[in-house]
Amino acid sequence: MLKTKLAVVGLSVALLGTGQSYASSWLECDGDSGKKITWSGNSTTARINTGSFSGAAKDAVVRGIDAVNQNPSPFSISATTETGGVGSGNGQNEIYGSSIDPPGVARMRYTCYWFFGWHFGLDEVDIVLDSTGPSWTTSQNKSDSLAYTGSLAPIDSVITHEAGHYLGLMHVSTEYNIMGDSWRHHATNGTLAATYFGEDASRGARILYGTQSSAFDDVGVTHWRRTGSSGEYSSHGRTRIRNQANTADLPTVSVNGETGYQVTRGQTVQAEFTIENNGKSDVNNVRYGLYLSTNDTISTADRRLGGGTIGTINPSDPSTQLLQVTIPADASASTNYWLGMIIDDNNTVSEVTGGNNAAYIPIRVQ
Repeated sequence: MLKTKLAVVGLSVALLGTGQSYASSWLECDGDSGKKITWSGNSTTARINTGSFSGAAKDAVVRGIDAVNQNPSPFSISATTETGGVGSGNGQNEIYGSSIDPPGVARMRYTCYWFFGWHFGLDEVDIVLDSTGPSWTTSQNKSDSLAYTGSLAPIDSVITHEAGHYLGLMHVSTEYNIMGDSWRHHATNGTLAATYFGEDASRGARILYGTQSSAFDDVGVTHWRRTGSSGEYSSHGRTRIRNQANTADLPTVSVNGETGYQVTRGQTVQAEFTIENNGKSDVNNVRYGLYLSTNDTISTADRRLGGGTIGTINPSDPSTQLLQVTIPADASASTNYWLGMIIDDNNTVSEVTGGNNAAYIPIRVQ
């Protein structure tokens, strides 16, 4: 009779099989979908070790946990601090730094055994970030992040991924999601790249813990997409601008250090964006707009080039879509612009946040 098991899951290693529905993935006892391994209640406490994370670093950890808490299930993680020693198997959920091989790991201790009936559930989850390898940033500035023009690994993105394991979620390789390539999973508009939980993980949270009773609508758009897989993890890359026939990407060019696309005045192109419903139920008749901006902050004050209405956005799988748009004939030549999308640009959906409703793709008009 085995009463305690340990799974170590991180950014480069995982040692346990999972159950799946759609793409969301989680632990199961005895390979039985009716025995999902979760906490017995709808909350747990994470103890942030101040010997590893203090000041801005602690704030980044809390920000990563807060991103997980913005999910449509009733489950939440309470963040507190601790001093002193840490260790796996001490009955406490701890977040700390140590010299490890992967950038980050979650050490999940759980019960799965039969003794006059099945007993299963999470007992302890520790998050450990490598204190000696990566150069971390506590900032959300995209100029610092290795996913954009910087060279540093964002703490909050990794914490959000690892804290997904607090719920019992496991890695996903088949679609764009935080439980895959967390360094390239952001809601970005302007200078800030904000980590977020996303549609797939939110759906997994609802499957594990049910759906919260309060209203929870949240549609979003991002300029990231799934490009493939690396082992258990989805690989992510930037969305693209393709020709009108959708047979090829347009030529690329550097725009303020980010990859942009060369377009010509009057040209009709296909702009690619990933649309998500991070909420708990279908959202219907959602309007979107396509905009041309002179900077990387997309807003309804920018020039609206067109748009449309999405009949239904359901909270099951992120959808990367191509949207046709024509570059204005009167746009300035040899000039950088940002082609953007705003979902719910007429602000009719009552959302828990509107901070993820706009995204951009850099372009240079020839």
